[in-house]
Amino acid sequence: MATDWGDIFDIYGEKEVSATDKSRAAYVPTISQRAAIRAAGIVPSKTRPGVEFQITLLNEPTSSIGASFYEALRKPKVKVKSPLVGTKKKKARTPEARMGHAFISSWLQVGDLVILGVIGNQLFAVKKKRSLTTRRVVSQVGEKVLALAARAKGRPVVRSVVRNDFVRNPFVVRGAAIRSKGKCEMPGCVTKLFCRDDGSPHVEVHHIIPLAEGGDDSMSNVATLCAQCHREQHLGLHRNAKRVLLAAYRKKHPT
Repeated sequence: MATDWGDIFDIYGEKEVSATDKSRAAYVPTISQRAAIRAAGIVPSKTRPGVEFQITLLNEPTSSIGASFYEALRKPKVKVKSPLVGTKKKKARTPEARMGHAFISSWLQVGDLVILGVIGNQLFAVKKKRSLTTRRVVSQVGEKVLALAARAKGRPVVRSVVRNDFVRNPFVVRGAAIRSKGKCEMPGCVTKLFCRDDGSPHVEVHHIIPLAEGGDDSMSNVATLCAQCHREQHLGLHRNAKRVLLAAYRKKHPT
């Protein structure tokens, strides 16, 4: 059974180590790998050599490896402006994200397929092998995560997060709840609703076609669901089929 890394990691990326990565002792991560690194709370070091951090290794004799993450300033490209007069123009180049220390100098070799993945804020690295199965990796990840969780203590660090979100119409939200009379509208749902402090049943308003996919914030595109069905619509294995069922129900019962 082939490994589906998306079932294991929240964010991941893979890349084959190049001769340039090795000769310069500076591994250039892919866009997806950089996203995993940043999701682990690691930002490019402002000093050189870069500040070292540990990456948890899977399927390896050692449990972790030291690495650094930094942005290398690159020399401007020289662009010929006019071959006739021989004038040249220097074109600025954006800094390139790279990884150093033992991660590339000793652990990785040319031709290795390396996966960098994150679970929560913990960064993992795996050398991809034909014999590596999902069950084997999941087992190792589980052991590592449990060991790290056991060492956790105290209050979490507070950090500010800036994000864009949709401003939803409050009348649509309230109107959907009134229309459904406090019931889950997923066909076949038998989940018993729990009650809020005021005694009313708890239902959640769900956009059948998500706003992020271009769905309308309108009564025809919303349904009230129990917490179980709502989560299943976003994360469930059969969410696409259940979306079709929900859309058919809303079309059949427009009011």
